[in-house]
Amino acid sequence: MTDQFADLTYKLEMFGISLLIVLICVSLGVGLLYVAFLLWKYRNREKRSLSYVLLQIAVPRENEIKIDAAEQMFASLYGLYNKKWWAFLQPQDHIAFEIVARREDIRFYVSVPKNLMDLVEKQIHGAYPGADIKEVEEYSIFSKEGKVAFVPLVLKYSNYFPIRTYKDLPTDSLSSITSVLAKMQEGEGAVIQILIQPANDRWRMNGHSFISKIKKDEANPEKANFKVDQKTLESINQKVQKTGFNTVVRIVVTSATKEQAEMHLKNILASFDQFSSDNNEFREIRFFLKYVFMIDFIYRYFPVVNIPFYKQSSVLNSDELATLFHLPNKTVETPHIFWLNAKRAPAPMLIPESGLFLGLSKYRGVERPIYIGDDDRRRHMYVIGKTGTGKSQLLEELVMQDINAGKGVAVIDPHGDLITGIMSRMPVSRAE
Repeated sequence: MTDQFADLTYKLEMFGISLLIVLICVSLGVGLLYVAFLLWKYRNREKRSLSYVLLQIAVPRENEIKIDAAEQMFASLYGLYNKKWWAFLQPQDHIAFEIVARREDIRFYVSVPKNLMDLVEKQIHGAYPGADIKEVEEYSIFSKEGKVAFVPLVLKYSNYFPIRTYKDLPTDSLSSITSVLAKMQEGEGAVIQILIQPANDRWRMNGHSFISKIKKDEANPEKANFKVDQKTLESINQKVQKTGFNTVVRIVVTSATKEQAEMHLKNILASFDQFSSDNNEFREIRFFLKYVFMIDFIYRYFPVVNIPFYKQSSVLNSDELATLFHLPNKTVETPHIFWLNAKRAPAPMLIPESGLFLGLSKYRGVERPIYIGDDDRRRHMYVIGKTGTGKSQLLEELVMQDINAGKGVAVIDPHGDLITGIMSRMPVSRAE
């Protein structure tokens, strides 16, 4: 009997070990398949990042548009969400909003996929009709000798718990942030990078489930403890009523010394304290691999995975995003903000469609060639601008058009540089 019991125990132990080995192998297999799927899904990650377009946004100093316009802008951008059933097979589009500060210069940028540029421009113009949006080259705040301090931020508690928004703040949140950024000195720079991506409804469902559970517990005398007050439930309910975005917040500072960079970073983080509410706030993430973080920052990569014990993104609704990023109005008196000094206007309808080509008119995504007719050229024309703005280059291009068209041209140049440029481009057919 004892031998039979020992034999049965041995068989059970071997079965348990075999089952454990099978479970481990299956888990490893599933894990490897998931990693392989992610590698395939994001195989064109770098190529797609390099196809993004950087747009600079500027508004007039007398801008009176309030922050709620930005809330409407973000809400409309939720339309980028890909709801097709096969959407999980490809990365969801994301957009980067950035505030960039250098010495005596604070600018606002948005980086978008090339195919979404027109759509995003229209949404921004819808919120800020007087804004000037133009495509620019990539900026850089880094230098070879500079030291870098950085930190990513996420919400401290569950995504459905709200932070303070512009509706709760006594002053424009941008005033505090830009006041810190305005202190950059020569060789220093700072970037607040906010990546957004339309979120699915899971966070909203979790919020509704939390509210339902609390109300159900409070209705039961045995479970009621009233640890969550009615005000908190109302604030959660208000947040989940708005569209939500997976959001990544990164702050990067560069300076001549590590201590100075850390000090600027600490001051910027202090300006984010204004967003702390009784329910939620931002917290720092410890990012041990600086190289990986800087690659993600420079390429504006959105995190591939977002695991609960190492959260890299949060869900913010349109109100919260508008509080974090919006264009300044006249109430923001911070120095060194890049304001729009002259508004752009569309080209008039009644202009020549042929003649001497002056350039392209670009207005809100519409390009139109601008010509000056022969009759207009018989009148006086002045080219006015500061030194180095391209007056001579423009005249040279106009002269070369006439030369290439076989027309007679007379050029009087008191300095000789313009003549030298023209002669170096003289076609063989007109050399004599």
